[in-house]
Amino acid sequence: MRIIIKFLPTNGRQIAMPINQQGRDKKSYYNDSSFKVHTPRMQPLTEESLAKRLGVSEESVRKERINLPPPLFVAWCKGKDRAGLGWEFNENTGFYQPAS
Repeated sequence: MRIIIKFLPTNGRQIAMPINQQGRDKKSYYNDSSFKVHTPRMQPLTEESLAKRLGVSEESVRKERINLPPPLFVAWCKGKDRAGLGWEFNENTGFYQPAS
């Protein structure tokens, strides 16, 4: 049996996957530590950037943040965000960051 390495694109990176050339074994193996793929973290956003991401005005983001308790603001953002992310305001930095 011969093993070949096939490179598959994943999020702009490549990972190696051993493939049995004869096709008998259909398993793929991704546990080689030298081929780990890291998901990039979302960067904090300004109020303007968050408003654009959520498809609302800056005034709406500000109003909801002020009027809603933090857990409800996160839920409101989740409902508007195209990826379903919740966002929270960091008082220290003045930026919005993905909710943890």
